[in-house]
Amino acid sequence: MIRRPPRSTPKPSSAASDVYKRQLIGSASGAWADEEGAELAWKYHCVTCHGDVGVASSDRYPNIAGQNVGYLVSRLNYFREGQEPGNQMNAQAVLLSDEDIQRLAEYFSRQAN
Repeated sequence: MIRRPPRSTPKPSSAASDVYKRQLIGSASGAWADEEGAELAWKYHCVTCHGDVGVASSDRYPNIAGQNVGYLVSRLNYFREGQEPGNQMNAQAVLLSDEDIQRLAEYFSRQAN
């Protein structure tokens, strides 16, 4: 007697289904976060010097795309506190809230350099 596989397609385990759902939700929230980060980058004029996605069009300004989140947060706090008198970033960063700094850092860290 030959055994045949069951005719119905087995359902994925609930654990696998949960992982798939988290991936879908995560990618959607990541897209939303990127959109919000891009809007903040325009609002606070980051794009003027650092480009739309953190790649500067001039050697005068650093590329910030792909930088570590912690590093970007640290630098923006440094400028916001005016630690380097006369730096043009001080006037830009003083307008940022802690939440803005975190969102901008996350946005630019996800961009390819």
